[in-house]
Amino acid sequence: MQIIVIGAGMAGLGAARLLADSGHAVTVLEARARCGGRVYTNRDFCDVPVEFGAEFIHGAQVSTWETVRAENLRTLHWQKKHESLVRLEDGTLHTMAQARALYPEFDVTRSWDLPDVPAAPGDESLATYLTRLGFTPAQLQYARRSYGNAAGDNIETLSAEAALEDMHKQAGEGDYRILDGYDRVIAALARGLNIRLNTVVETVEWSAGVRVQTSSGVYEAEKAIITLPLAVLQAGTVRFMPELPAAKQQAIQRLQVGPVIKLVYRFERAALPEDILAFYSRHNPPMWWSPTYGHERAYQVVTAFASGDWARALLARGEEGALEMALETLRVELGQPGLTPVARYLMNWPADPYALGGYSYAPVGAAGERAILAQPTGALLWAGEATAPNSAAATVHGALESGWRAAREAAGA
Repeated sequence: MQIIVIGAGMAGLGAARLLADSGHAVTVLEARARCGGRVYTNRDFCDVPVEFGAEFIHGAQVSTWETVRAENLRTLHWQKKHESLVRLEDGTLHTMAQARALYPEFDVTRSWDLPDVPAAPGDESLATYLTRLGFTPAQLQYARRSYGNAAGDNIETLSAEAALEDMHKQAGEGDYRILDGYDRVIAALARGLNIRLNTVVETVEWSAGVRVQTSSGVYEAEKAIITLPLAVLQAGTVRFMPELPAAKQQAIQRLQVGPVIKLVYRFERAALPEDILAFYSRHNPPMWWSPTYGHERAYQVVTAFASGDWARALLARGEEGALEMALETLRVELGQPGLTPVARYLMNWPADPYALGGYSYAPVGAAGERAILAQPTGALLWAGEATAPNSAAATVHGALESGWRAAREAAGA
């Protein structure tokens, strides 16, 4: 069977790998000059891999491990719930383990061991839900700093129903960094595939088969797997002929994509203490960590992560203003007013034309839209992190598993 896969990110490569290994003829069309999509390992910033996009394996049992182990890649267990520093809302500084042990009201915003109370009928925002549970203003701010920032937008916007599904997931404890670089996973999945880089999809005609018009010619197949990022689908830069069904269009528009940025700094000497691999600030950006942790280097790279209103406030200052504002936060929090990097970089995913944002989230009332987005549409199959269940959306393993699902649908299995 001839199958086109649109997009060489994790979902597209996962789908193409499974189909090719099953004997199908697969062509992958990718607009970028590289594979990986929002998995983007930079090897020029320093002599260790630095992730400008997706960074962690979320869970000890998720599907990403299949390739990691097959490729014998080195990993580091990122014990953020223990080996981190956190500035509490009262201004005191603790290790994460100390803060969780001393302050139960803080611990619940990390463990998310909540009462068995469902979201309100018809859904409600995560902020409203937590307030209904009795969260204090300080606890709500912790939720904004941690869960909301990681989820990609504000807790006042996030669906409580979807968030509860995410909090109750069972994927194994902990997060892991691939010391050899996430691009090694991408390279393994892409190995031997027919991938056309620098090929921008313009029109997808679908009826009995599929005809795809691109910047470098026309491709035809019996079926196509669409793995375009949600924000690209929302922008309408790819035209579908005929138009997609109303339910599919509604799912595309109701789900949302948060602004996600990374600000990366290289210092000649360590800024964070040697045994600390992450720092949680009460200022903007709210989260920091070191990609060089686990590598023996005299210098240190520190990454700041911001989404939602945190990211919007930084981006409003322009690239240099954002980098300087974030750096000042680090100086103040660490008590090092003279801290100066030898290199710095802003990864602005909302400005990337083939991403237009970070990753998807379900706003209030949209918790069920992912399943609709994932449903086949005639000769078109759908994959990508936005099509994954709420418990796996916005993750690399969610994207990979969605690609496997779409591949099985395309093959008729």
